[in-house]
Amino acid sequence: MRTPLATFLTAAALSAGLAVPAGAAATPPAPGAVLAVEDTMRTEVPPVLVNARRVTLAEILDRVAAGEARRDSLLRDRSYRITVRTVGHAADGRTPQLVEETVARVYQRRPSDSRAIPLRHWRAKRPNERGVKAGVRVEAGMDETIVDFAFQPGARRNFNYRIAGREILGDHVIYRLAFEPRSPLDVTEPSGEVWVDTRDYVIVRQEISFRHSPVPLLLRGLDRMVVERRQVDGFWVLSRVLARVRTTVPLPQFGSSFDLAIQFSDYTINTGLPDSLFRAPAAGGAARGRGR
Repeated sequence: MRTPLATFLTAAALSAGLAVPAGAAATPPAPGAVLAVEDTMRTEVPPVLVNARRVTLAEILDRVAAGEARRDSLLRDRSYRITVRTVGHAADGRTPQLVEETVARVYQRRPSDSRAIPLRHWRAKRPNERGVKAGVRVEAGMDETIVDFAFQPGARRNFNYRIAGREILGDHVIYRLAFEPRSPLDVTEPSGEVWVDTRDYVIVRQEISFRHSPVPLLLRGLDRMVVERRQVDGFWVLSRVLARVRTTVPLPQFGSSFDLAIQFSDYTINTGLPDSLFRAPAAGGAARGRGR
């Protein structure tokens, strides 16, 4: 009597056009190890001719510039909580420690209204050091040049670009675009890569570094800075900024390297912020005024 496995092997062999000797499937296997090599199954996939023209690098750059401009134009006002943390001794062999943390609520409205209200500030004190006050300063306007500075139309003459990769995410493509300064003498411009979501042609992640320190007297280098975005109610907004900084000389509490982390959270977008939020505060007030 044939076993189910023998019946399956016989059917597979017949479907492949092989002759199976009678009783072969019922022959008990010889004792010891058996080496099997499958050489009877073949498959071929016919070639598919793609007539669609591949998008060029220049067209991608145009679409990114348009996508960033569209993202910016959709924002009328917004508020968010910003948390800035500094960790000293990040990579100098000592135990990393939190040096400072500042939390503020930021309000922004077009065309140039902005205000930051301090919520909390903490700093690790050195011996005999008095309390130190700190605040968060926000720029007027809601454009995010920290993300798209290299992809604005006016920046094309300063950078070289290339497609570093294409990845499929769900039903759309993510482009990785690399950029670097066009002139090797321009040490103030960084190089890096951005991730572009082709649903909106918006930059969702950026990694940058400097070939040379932008401030050589103070900084020995900026190893890498990462900027990330996320979607909130259909709008792409900043999520966090991470950077590791190396100094030319060790700094008290910070050491010769420190990590800077900025987190953006608790967004509200296009809610119609009232004028009262941006009025100049009374004397001695803690709030920042219009255009700051």
